[in-house]
Amino acid sequence: MKTLLPLLYAYIRVLTKQQKTIDYAQFGLKSPWLMGLITTFSEAFNLCLLISFFPLLSLFVLIITDDLGSNPIEAFHLHTGIWTLRFLCITLFVTPLQVMTKWRGMAHFRQLFGLMTFFYGAVHVYGYLAIDQAWVWSSIFRDISETTYIWWGLFCFIVLVLLALTSSKPAKKVMGRSWKKLHRWIYPASVAAVLHYLLQLKGNLAEPILYGLLIVFLLLFRVLVWLKDRKVTRLMIPKRPPVEEEGKGPAEETHQVS
Repeated sequence: MKTLLPLLYAYIRVLTKQQKTIDYAQFGLKSPWLMGLITTFSEAFNLCLLISFFPLLSLFVLIITDDLGSNPIEAFHLHTGIWTLRFLCITLFVTPLQVMTKWRGMAHFRQLFGLMTFFYGAVHVYGYLAIDQAWVWSSIFRDISETTYIWWGLFCFIVLVLLALTSSKPAKKVMGRSWKKLHRWIYPASVAAVLHYLLQLKGNLAEPILYGLLIVFLLLFRVLVWLKDRKVTRLMIPKRPPVEEEGKGPAEETHQVS
């Protein structure tokens, strides 16, 4: 505890002052790996990466403490599914934040949160296949064919897989303009994720409706930005001069003879 408090204080000092180096001696820190840890996670990207694994850590703690409730399989599904949807919302929020702040360095964060969305989605699917269905494929295919909300979840996960596989810079260069067209599928995937969550619930629907309204707001923001950019593009295109009729020359000035 005596080491943790100076570590936390030093970390806050680095974050608030946005500096790479501080005088660790004044905090009583002499361990090289602690100093390196503070410096590494003083960067916003690394900090977001660290925080992104907190839901997985909390799930692990719930499992080892046997605190998932009376229905642990359902609790596992809800935990991983909700965090997949939350990271999906965070990914969609990056673009409006970039537009409002005009900070071009948000692309790395969008990629980070997009990959974390895929990661928690993969854990969610793994829980269904391994824990719920025990890899019995006949039961899995029957369940998929008979359960409507699984269709929406499967569609969302397929899109997440494609986006994750093509998230690298080399893939972007190879695909060219097709890369943007593919990654716009995150919008219908987000709608499918909300429907997947909404249709499987039988009780309180407030939480999926809240996520649905948030995604609708983010999609509307994106549409408004697209309409604005389109309007600006039209204004920048020069207008063509009127075509003169054949056989008629330019209008000549007439002078009154006194």
